[in-house]
Amino acid sequence: MHNLVVDTIRRLNADDAPFVRQMLAVAADWRLGTRWRSTVELMAVPELAHYVADWPRQDDFGFVATNGALDVGAAWCRLFTEQDRGYGFVEEGTPELSIGVVCEARGRGVGTRLLRALIEEAQEFALPALSLSVEKDNPAASLYESLGFETVSEIGGSLTMVLRLLS
Repeated sequence: MHNLVVDTIRRLNADDAPFVRQMLAVAADWRLGTRWRSTVELMAVPELAHYVADWPRQDDFGFVATNGALDVGAAWCRLFTEQDRGYGFVEEGTPELSIGVVCEARGRGVGTRLLRALIEEAQEFALPALSLSVEKDNPAASLYESLGFETVSEIGGSLTMVLRLLS
């Protein structure tokens, strides 16, 4: 994957559920040198599993980046409730996004392309905003800022960020 070029950004569908679970594991265990939990281990943690359980639910949407026949990243949005909050929850009606990109594809614009596709889709759905949670030392935090996400709170070492789409 040395000369990785993303040739396609396509919509996620029900057949992509196993890859979405893999990308959640990549997102949760993003630090290089960290042992990535298996999808079985990940799904045993309710606070993480609810990001991908029963993929796709009615209001879920997202995209996958591919290099030929190889999927290299995914980004998706899911609505949460006050009773079942995600780490980046800000309010009901604002979907929280998750993104995972395989190590070999990081730093090559894959995340940017996936996020732009999500933002465009959210605008087409007339969603008020998108939210996310990111650890302060995650390099992706600067990507989110470059796309207009603003920090609205900090809990421990994590930032909750929001991109307002409607004024």
